[in-house]
Amino acid sequence: MEITPASRAPHEASKWWVAAAILTGQLTTSFGMFAVVVALPKIMTSFGANINTIQWVMTGYLISRAVPMPALGWLAGLVGRRNLYVFGLFGATACNVLCGFSWSMESLIFFRVMQGALGAPAMGIGIVLLYEAFPARQRGLAMGLVLLIGSLGPTIGPTLGGYLVQEISWRAIFFLALPSGIASLILTFAIIPKDVPQGGKTIDVPGLLTMTVFLVALLLALTQGQREGWTSGYILTLFAIAIVFFGLFIAIERVVPHPVVHLRLYRNVSFVAASVVVFLYNAGFVGTNFLVALMLQVVFNFTPLQAGLVLAPGAVVMGWIGLLSGRLSDRFDPRIPVLIGLACFALDMYFFASLTLLSGVGLVTLLVIAQRGAFGLIQSPLNNAIMRTLPPDDRNMGSGLHGVHRGVAAAFGVALCSLLLEKRLAIHGVLLGQYHDRFALPVEQSLGAFRSFLVQAGEIPQEIATQSMAALGQVYANHIRMAAYADCFLLLAIAFILALLPAYLTRDRAPLQPPVTPLAAVPSDERQTDAVASTS
Repeated sequence: MEITPASRAPHEASKWWVAAAILTGQLTTSFGMFAVVVALPKIMTSFGANINTIQWVMTGYLISRAVPMPALGWLAGLVGRRNLYVFGLFGATACNVLCGFSWSMESLIFFRVMQGALGAPAMGIGIVLLYEAFPARQRGLAMGLVLLIGSLGPTIGPTLGGYLVQEISWRAIFFLALPSGIASLILTFAIIPKDVPQGGKTIDVPGLLTMTVFLVALLLALTQGQREGWTSGYILTLFAIAIVFFGLFIAIERVVPHPVVHLRLYRNVSFVAASVVVFLYNAGFVGTNFLVALMLQVVFNFTPLQAGLVLAPGAVVMGWIGLLSGRLSDRFDPRIPVLIGLACFALDMYFFASLTLLSGVGLVTLLVIAQRGAFGLIQSPLNNAIMRTLPPDDRNMGSGLHGVHRGVAAAFGVALCSLLLEKRLAIHGVLLGQYHDRFALPVEQSLGAFRSFLVQAGEIPQEIATQSMAALGQVYANHIRMAAYADCFLLLAIAFILALLPAYLTRDRAPLQPPVTPLAAVPSDERQTDAVASTS
């Protein structure tokens, strides 16, 4: 059957309806992830929680979101993709509302953990549904739309959420995602057809159990290692458990007839190369965000609001550049924007390492915008490239594995940067004590300058010596911190340079499929005509 402009119109309309259904769901999960951050201090006051307890509101969510990701392909085959997406989105939206009604710290953490676990299918399967709704020539655009909508979470979520917390209550922030969640559910039922589950599959209980224990132990170790101590018995035990159950998981998946994860995906060189890039740049991106947020408040003495204003413009730029780069990946080799983005990220890290205590807020904001823009250049084309390396039957599982790679990378990035920062602070403190006499402004001259300033300011003479020593100590402490942050940024620059090689090896190994149109958007008589034409 010849595709004419008139017959293409329903197809064109259908993909945008599917986009509306999926993207509102992605906005729901994005709000659930980022908006709660601004409510944490109020939640602590309301429930009388300490830092160690309140961090589970975020940590529990992140861990539970990563754990189901590898099983998404298997679950989609068991219950159907649309059913899995609807179940996940409904569960995540409901748990978000239940968080607003939580009566204790324990109930809030429980609902947050459930929200993360149920939201994983909405994120992973939603991306696959959107990807296949668009024709092959526009799938990079689809991935760019995901990043554009995802950027609204860190942009609008904390801002609007902060207003709700201040003017109404911290509970109001958990209802922020309710309208978009309901809209996505309605559109999904109306637009996306119900697919038929694959029959004959059995539940891989040993695989599910060993995978869950492995991921939970690994993520707990990575997220709590800095606080508990990397050589503590607790953390070493978690790593040991993760190693043992990972080995058991691999052994089980090699022999069961219907494994949770098809290990053969890791024989695909392009998929493995893309996964390495995903791990490196996500670890670097999240690690950079961690370092920049600390540096702005600890070294440059910004308030949380000022730090948020510095970081906010970058999220907007990230979304729009992600949309543009996704569109470019449809017309050119997706590796081109990915390689450019990695190179720009490495260069940006070098400039971050060159900052001094005299650097202005404008320069810092510009570097943050460049960092987020480089992320936008990488994310959408790489998502497109990952999908193109896999045949259609493996995309559900590939999307889930892509999600768990990102989750582990995020935890690893924060853990590595916090450990490196701690070590470099100690090293630069020792170096300062050894070589302070080589500074351009020696100690005695510095103290003399502080004394003169304090005398002119009219301070009490008996306190001038103490105040001068305190001021000089603060200056030297900031120099130590700045040097430690510079070392961390240089290491991240090296990581992004190393990611260039696997990014180059990410090739399109799967043949491009014809455009997939949701059957619900195609009239039944047109489907019959297509079937007759295909048989004739």
